[in-house]
Amino acid sequence: MNGKSVTVHCRIDEKTFRRFALFDTFRLKKHWRLPAIFAAIMVGFAVVCYCSGKPQSGLLGTVLAVIGLGMPAVYVGTFLSQVSKKAKALKLEKPRAMYTVVLADEDVNIHNDFKQEANVILPWDKLWGAVRVRGAIYLYAVANRAFILPDGQADAEPDEVWQYMKNHLAADKVTDKR
Repeated sequence: MNGKSVTVHCRIDEKTFRRFALFDTFRLKKHWRLPAIFAAIMVGFAVVCYCSGKPQSGLLGTVLAVIGLGMPAVYVGTFLSQVSKKAKALKLEKPRAMYTVVLADEDVNIHNDFKQEANVILPWDKLWGAVRVRGAIYLYAVANRAFILPDGQADAEPDEVWQYMKNHLAADKVTDKR
């Protein structure tokens, strides 16, 4: 790492992409809540049916339990299928150069290595935040757009890259989830 900037040549593979998608959807945005609430309600109704002792209540309880557990399973399965399709569309079977991120004192410069487009320059104070997870740092430009910075792909050690971001972002914009 030189004193003025850190350069990260981001090579993304399917595993890294899937880990990010799972983190972003279920951990950061907490989209697991509605399927879990749905499952709890349906299983609760199933338990009421089982306890009622009325004729055919066991069958109704079983139907409610299967729906209550099946729908969230289908939701997660569909999500993982869509992530896999997106990874295949991006040809991420092998690590692929996607973008280069240059962290400088005044701003963050992102160059798209995947397709030809203008560089994106983001001032530090306009970034939504950064999240450190095991094996990567997710740099969020806005709440729904992030750049994956896998460990070991920068011209500095992962801890130095994280410290550089912590020095340039407000304390409420950096989170360590390791």
